Amino acid sequence: MKVGDLVALSSYGSKLDAMYAYSDNFRSKYRKDKQPLVGIVIQTTIPEYGHNYYSDNEQMRYHIKWLKPDGPPGRNGKHGVKYFFRNDLKFISKGNRK
Repeated sequence: MKVGDLVALSSYGSKLDAMYAYSDNFRSKYRKDKQPLVGIVIQTTIPEYGHNYYSDNEQMRYHIKWLKPDGPPGRNGKHGVKYFFRNDLKFISKGNRK
């Protein structure tokens, strides 16, 4: 995954407690717009310290700019960190762009 890629929450990311309100399932039932969240990777960072102790999934942190204003700032919802891990996100293929 690199800067400029279109992404959405993965199945794993949608199941995180803080992310449920942003999941496609929740949005289709309780939101008026019913559109899934789509975002663009704007920055990738590597942890400044202790990166030898992180799993492969946690080695890179992805900062996302959501195309809707109500997207989550990070994997902890509105509180905590302002980044996502790789398994929290999935690519949007070129054929699925609308």
